[in-house]
Amino acid sequence: METLLVAVTALGVTGLFLGLIGLASGRLDRRVIRTRARAGCLAALGLSLLFLGAAPPTRAAPGAAGLPDTRPPVPIRAALQAAEQNAPAVPQAQTVFPEQEKTFRQWEDALLAAYEEAERALRAVPAVLDGLSAGALDRFTAWVHLARYSQDIKQAHLALHDLTPPETLNLEHQRGLREALDNFHYSLANKRAAITHLQQYARTLRPEPLAAAKKRLDEGESQRTQGLLALVKVKAQLGLVPSSPAPASAAGPLAGR
Repeated sequence: METLLVAVTALGVTGLFLGLIGLASGRLDRRVIRTRARAGCLAALGLSLLFLGAAPPTRAAPGAAGLPDTRPPVPIRAALQAAEQNAPAVPQAQTVFPEQEKTFRQWEDALLAAYEEAERALRAVPAVLDGLSAGALDRFTAWVHLARYSQDIKQAHLALHDLTPPETLNLEHQRGLREALDNFHYSLANKRAAITHLQQYARTLRPEPLAAAKKRLDEGESQRTQGLLALVKVKAQLGLVPSSPAPASAAGPLAGR
């Protein structure tokens, strides 16, 4: 069903676009859409299909209950700092070289920056839901806003795909970071799926998509927690958490290669 709606929406956008071109130029081709009247009909058909596949431009009944809160309870960097404070000290099995720490810090910052982009979109979603519930936004406008935020999360997710654990670390640490990265992948996938369910709600106003969105958000938050714990575990092994002694450094070839 969702695939069909996506196809209808895409067809509507195409029809609307071509119809507007025909209206501007006076015709679209020499055989079929050769007058502005026909171009107008094509644009109107495209707009109807767009509303059918997305959501109608009508307002929802005020006071919808059970709207999920997509905002993360704690921003990702603050959550990481809290997890680090509770991390137990782990004896370092080997020396950590400056280049290893540098590449790890760069990798970690890139991961957090990508996830922060997704969280920025998630923090904007409640305003759309509140506007829809209060009648300040019509259903189509809410659907468009949610689609934009879903795309923002997708872009953040793609940024995570470009990350690989630093090769300067040993294989055990790389496996630990891969575990963390996988959990962050699953987290963003679930949270984006939650936005898709909210788009379904804007289209149908049925309660089932709200329950499905909340379930996906809970799963995504749980996976974010697992990702943070896996990340902190590696940081503790590297001596990069507050409970660790200052990381040892040495000159010479990198260890663990």
